[in-house]
Amino acid sequence: MEPSQLAVEVLSEELPMTLGKISFLKSMRWNSEVMFSRPIRWILALHGDAVVPFLFAGVLSGDVSHWLRNTPSATIKVGSAESYTDVMQNAGIAIDVEQRKKTILEKSTSMVKSINGSVVMEGGLLDEVVNLVEAPRPVLGKFSESFLQLPKDLLITVMQKHQKYFAITDQDEKLLPYFIAVANGPISEMVVRKGNEAVLRARYEDAKFFYELDTSKRFSEFRNQLKGILFHEKLGTMLDKMTRVESLVTEVGSLLGVTEDTLHVIQDAASLAMSDLSTAVVTEFTSLAGIMARHYALRDGYSEQVAEALYEITLPRFSGDILPKTDAGTALAIADRLESLVGLFAAGCQPTSNSDPFGLRRISYGLVQLLVETNRNLELRHALELAAAVQPIKVEAQTMDDAHQFVTRRLEQLLVDQGISPEVVRSVLAERANWPRLATKSAHKMKTLSEGEQLPKIIEAYSRPTRIVRGKDIADNLEVDETAFEMNEERALWSTFTSLRSKIHSDMEVDDFVEASLDLLQPLEDFFNHVFVMVEDERIRMNRLVLLRKISDLPKGIADLSILPGF
Repeated sequence: MEPSQLAVEVLSEELPMTLGKISFLKSMRWNSEVMFSRPIRWILALHGDAVVPFLFAGVLSGDVSHWLRNTPSATIKVGSAESYTDVMQNAGIAIDVEQRKKTILEKSTSMVKSINGSVVMEGGLLDEVVNLVEAPRPVLGKFSESFLQLPKDLLITVMQKHQKYFAITDQDEKLLPYFIAVANGPISEMVVRKGNEAVLRARYEDAKFFYELDTSKRFSEFRNQLKGILFHEKLGTMLDKMTRVESLVTEVGSLLGVTEDTLHVIQDAASLAMSDLSTAVVTEFTSLAGIMARHYALRDGYSEQVAEALYEITLPRFSGDILPKTDAGTALAIADRLESLVGLFAAGCQPTSNSDPFGLRRISYGLVQLLVETNRNLELRHALELAAAVQPIKVEAQTMDDAHQFVTRRLEQLLVDQGISPEVVRSVLAERANWPRLATKSAHKMKTLSEGEQLPKIIEAYSRPTRIVRGKDIADNLEVDETAFEMNEERALWSTFTSLRSKIHSDMEVDDFVEASLDLLQPLEDFFNHVFVMVEDERIRMNRLVLLRKISDLPKGIADLSILPGF
């Protein structure tokens, strides 16, 4: 038994190790071997009113913190852990993230009332800004109206990406020539405003140069420039990739059942898709991929349907993102992800537990979202085979299996994220993973059924014949011989089965299957109460086993009930 230790002693040992385990996407090393996001200047460590002493990254812990750099006092002594929040508050530093967020929102909203504007509060930007400042001070700035000739999305992206500014729009959502910058701590508002306006002016001049460079050409001219962008050394350039997508997407569109008119839109859009990757604007602002394609296409006179498809091929860009609304955009987005997935798997780029450099998890999750949430009925295996047929390298059968399984895992994740139990999800996917839309619909229905009284009875009913035939040597070609029946209960069960066999099929709804299977409950109960299966007579025994095997096979193509609780 280890001797007891004071809390301060335990914390002195544990805190340095805890700090050392904190990881960042980008870290740096300065005067020690410790990797951290930024140089550590001081460490405040208190337990009650006692300092927790330890050394980390060459810095000794203590009871002192520091004010903002632009305040006259350098240090703040903190008397106890309990008083920390109040001491910081008195020093003008808002410790609570939600308090800082509230300050930014309220002050920004108040400021823009004078110009009849509304702040574009993009959630990710607000979360970033609120963690860049400790004492937020919103400042209203202005830029030249001449820049409003540039695309709205470009102007907002420059604000957000480079400067972390919030855009302002009018009641019609048109961009106004103003912005909100968030400074930190006491400031000279005029100096900060003029400084930020000057920086944004320079950024917009750059954006204007890139835009004018792009618009000096026809958008279609950028297609050929994709050959200067490498997709993968085994798979060629982006031009090679998009040529494959162009070959694939018509077949995908046909499988999705789109109209002839939509197929023409798809073909026109496919000949331009991703061409904006070689434009100057998208090279500088990659998040505008698709958005600028739509803008340039409309500018050059292409139809709105084609332009929208050029944007929608990029959707969804991340989990929770919007999805395509048009058939053409959906078909392009599905074809693009199928091509990427199969090609990169064939090139040996499968993700590992801690590495996914080509974003295949995101690509596959996006594919699942497209099929499920836009309600597209597509056979996954066949679609993967079509994508394999256009690849420049051989796609092995095992690679196809791996890709199929990989997408199935993403579908499983999506369904579990929607609140369906893992057992229900795996039960459905075991039989219907090849049809993601049908599998999703079935999983949701199974979830509802699992909360009722009927499904548990059906699970138990199918479990009895399944357990009996499991492991038995029954030839596949054996059929039930009605002349071998000895008991009325055998005949009744066989009669019920033959009736159900015409009703139950692999693509039927789960609830319809459960409803139909209710007819089996009493005949099965009577059978097991009066019929002994494993009799000595081999002909009779085998005939009964074949009958039970046929019954146990009824759920195939619908769900693997053996995975569910109660089987």
